[in-house]
Amino acid sequence: MFSGYAALTAGLFGTDMILKKTVEDKLEPGEERKLFHGRILLRRVYNYGAMLNILSDHPKIIKSTSLLLGAGMLICDMVFWPLRGRHIQKLGLSLFTGGALSNIFDRLIRGRVVDYFGIQTRWKRFTDITFNLGDLFIFTGALLVSVFPGFCKK
Repeated sequence: MFSGYAALTAGLFGTDMILKKTVEDKLEPGEERKLFHGRILLRRVYNYGAMLNILSDHPKIIKSTSLLLGAGMLICDMVFWPLRGRHIQKLGLSLFTGGALSNIFDRLIRGRVVDYFGIQTRWKRFTDITFNLGDLFIFTGALLVSVFPGFCKK
């Protein structure tokens, strides 16, 4: 079962990377396209920092922290995935790791994370937020692991 979660993580990573490449090929910076009756907004935005461009003026801190946390996640996965049961937590870890690795790859190789969609809301502040599928994987994975505890139970 270990290989199943590793394959899922790799698939999630690959999916987000393909979407990032497609957005870079098809959209100009600042261009916006509307999907699903204007509810989903496709954009090409670069994030040079962490979430919401936090610490964008400190790329070395962002890169080194990302690399360290990513290595920790992979170690955690290798320890946790082979254990029996706990499939919801393992799914959460796979989601989290797949999304995190996609963003870490961007930071280390491109020097920035490619974000590509937003959600139209009645609040401009939220509509202006642009993220990527990897961010959704991270959020969903963290939610699964925290809502269904048992991470440390035998």
